[in-house]
Amino acid sequence: MTNKSFIGLAVASFMLCACQSDVYQIKGCATQLKDGDTVTLAFEDPPQKVLGQAIVSGGTFKFAGTTDTTLFCRAYLNRQQLTSCSFFLEPGEITIELNQHPRPSRVSGTQLNNQWQALNDTVQKLGTQLIRLAQLSTRTNAAHRQQLQQQVDSLHRRISDCITQTGQRNRQNVLGRYIIQNYKKPEFRD
Repeated sequence: MTNKSFIGLAVASFMLCACQSDVYQIKGCATQLKDGDTVTLAFEDPPQKVLGQAIVSGGTFKFAGTTDTTLFCRAYLNRQQLTSCSFFLEPGEITIELNQHPRPSRVSGTQLNNQWQALNDTVQKLGTQLIRLAQLSTRTNAAHRQQLQQQVDSLHRRISDCITQTGQRNRQNVLGRYIIQNYKKPEFRD
């Protein structure tokens, strides 16, 4: 191998390594929040270390930094911490739509966060149906309540199955490990 070929190979290797970035950028959309509001980025799990803060301006906020590992985090509005979005902080571009509580916030941008949001969407949809059935059961007779209870049980099972299947499908990545470690499937009566 000539010196020229060796130098060319070394430069190409350096460029390839430089492209492997550990940089994350979070672009936040917060149209329901006020200019000047503070959004905090913190670890979701204890000790909930604060990673940064951003000020909402024109309905947007931004975070940027580096991470060499994927972390489960939360972005939340300081003055109302229920206005929040849980997500996986990892290299890449992450988009957060931070909505006022009780409207759900959303995350997208990386494969892991897209899968996390898909799970949240499904659980939210089924949960809304569950709440509707529970409310309906308070305004009906005993025979109809029993039928509604069967539907409620079925929805609970679907939610549980959705969570455990997502965990199993993703058991080789952080999302799957997070679900497997933190979700205990309920014991359903037959």
